[in-house]
Amino acid sequence: MSLSRKFIIILVLSIISIALVNIVAFYTFYSSYLKIYLAEKINSKNEVTIDYINDIIERQTLEDIDNIFADTEIEFFELLENSEGTISLDSKENADIVIDYLIKSGVAPKYIEEIIPSDNFWKVLQLLKDTDSPEYRFINRLTFSIIVANIIGIIAIIIGMLIFTRRTILPIKDITGKIRTLKPGEDYETIEYKNQRDEVGLLIHAINGLNQRLKLQESIRSRLLADISHELKTPITSIQCYLEGISDGVITLSEKNLGSITSEMKRLIKLVNKIMEYEKFESRELVLEKTEENISEIIKEVVETHKKRLKETKQRIKIVGDEELAETLDNGLFKQVIHNIIGNFLKYAGKKTILTINITKNYIDFFDNGGGIRATEVPFLTEKFYQGNIEKSGDIAARGIGIGLSLVKKIVIAHSWKLEIKSDIGKGFSIKIKL
Repeated sequence: MSLSRKFIIILVLSIISIALVNIVAFYTFYSSYLKIYLAEKINSKNEVTIDYINDIIERQTLEDIDNIFADTEIEFFELLENSEGTISLDSKENADIVIDYLIKSGVAPKYIEEIIPSDNFWKVLQLLKDTDSPEYRFINRLTFSIIVANIIGIIAIIIGMLIFTRRTILPIKDITGKIRTLKPGEDYETIEYKNQRDEVGLLIHAINGLNQRLKLQESIRSRLLADISHELKTPITSIQCYLEGISDGVITLSEKNLGSITSEMKRLIKLVNKIMEYEKFESRELVLEKTEENISEIIKEVVETHKKRLKETKQRIKIVGDEELAETLDNGLFKQVIHNIIGNFLKYAGKKTILTINITKNYIDFFDNGGGIRATEVPFLTEKFYQGNIEKSGDIAARGIGIGLSLVKKIVIAHSWKLEIKSDIGKGFSIKIKL
């Protein structure tokens, strides 16, 4: 799972967790504290003290006195006359006169509510200010419980985030430290990272791959220099010995000796020309001269040129599939591809092996039953001068300088085809050209 997805999931889960904590806390504590509140209200009505009764009598007495000394009806009509038939209820005094008049007239409270709604919210606020009221205790308990529940929820989320950070962010910090101290090339150690699917895993994979290539290039460079030095040193030393011997009179200048010197010179020139030809081929852009060709016929023609070597190594090439398949391609370059692939088979597959060439309308698959190479080496096979883990043997003509598959790749790409190479120890070798 990618890191971005992990962060989104942990964020969404945190929000959902807080929301759930609030909902659960509200419903849980609301229902329980509401029962307590209602019980307190019922108890307050069931318990009547003498003070409460005296308070009721006092209020009734005051109302009776008001009835004696205030003519509510007169006040109402005076107010109505002064207001030209429309009484504004914005004034508390006006509202009280209207309410008194309606009460004296015997209007039921529910109808009075329609004209002048009672300010219940103000009453609730007043009750909430009273620390001894059941309403105050109800709200106080509910608020406190929800705050505690949120604190516990936040602590749980913080712990979860710390665990997430420890498992996700700290490994990234460790890897960053390793990247800062790494030594590209031969001393490079592969960076280990468990999750290869997230962004950091892909980055580590790319860094490991890059450093493997750097290490490989260093190895190829050292090996190429050693091979070329060896190949150059042998004929040059031989020619030097002949010339010094002739100069000192130790060796006579005969036709045989001149032939040996010429042979060594040709060997030297062949190596230099091979490298120069490759560099020339590598630096120029391929210009294809495409014609419609029968693929099977071209392959058979190239196989025919390798019959002698195949007989010597007791190897066989078998062609199967569509023998009539025609494809638009550059005849000369395609032949070079076939030569290089068969050349690799002859050198590396081993004796008594079989190379099968399967021709279909979608691809040409070259696969053998040889020993194969390590799967980790496959990505580097198309690198310039890469020869794999083989011992130096024979001369440059027999062994080559490791440019075969590099040329194959360039020709395949020039034709807008795709190259797929698969191999592993004991599983043979497969080169598939996807048309």
